[in-house]
Amino acid sequence: MNLETAAQVGEALGGIAILLTMLFGLRQVLEWNQTRRNEITQRIAEHLGTTLVQRGMGVIANDLDEDFTQEEVLALSREQKNSINAILVGLNSHAIMTFQGHLSLEILSAYYQPYLTILEKRIRKLAKLLNSLWLNSTENQTYSVVGPFDWVIWLLDRIEEQPTETSPVYELHKDWKA
Repeated sequence: MNLETAAQVGEALGGIAILLTMLFGLRQVLEWNQTRRNEITQRIAEHLGTTLVQRGMGVIANDLDEDFTQEEVLALSREQKNSINAILVGLNSHAIMTFQGHLSLEILSAYYQPYLTILEKRIRKLAKLLNSLWLNSTENQTYSVVGPFDWVIWLLDRIEEQPTETSPVYELHKDWKA
């Protein structure tokens, strides 16, 4: 083998090595993205499973009717207010993660749609009420134009746009195989 042929073979092997390295790197990035997505999805499940969030859902469903007033919310106990706040802060965080592309709206909808069929109007009203109280407080009147739960309202709008199940999930996916 002459020197020119050996150089060409070496160059080709170097190109193949670079290509293989790039493919390996791409695979690593894809696996990392899937792992991150799984971790974020797990956090949603953990959030919804906390006692405080479960209590908040109970407060919103059972202690506040759809026509609740500001006075009724302010009259709730500290524990009830904290549990409502846990739901709103969680929704707010999930909305921001969805907007930033870290969380799939489809996954979020799968978790929240069953609850929101009952709670959506009340949660929306709570978010607007608390935003209003925040923005109208003396300290925030001149500095804030964004309420603390604006992202909750954005997320409720996006979830509302998602298709809903046409029959129970256990019937729709009865033939599912992992």
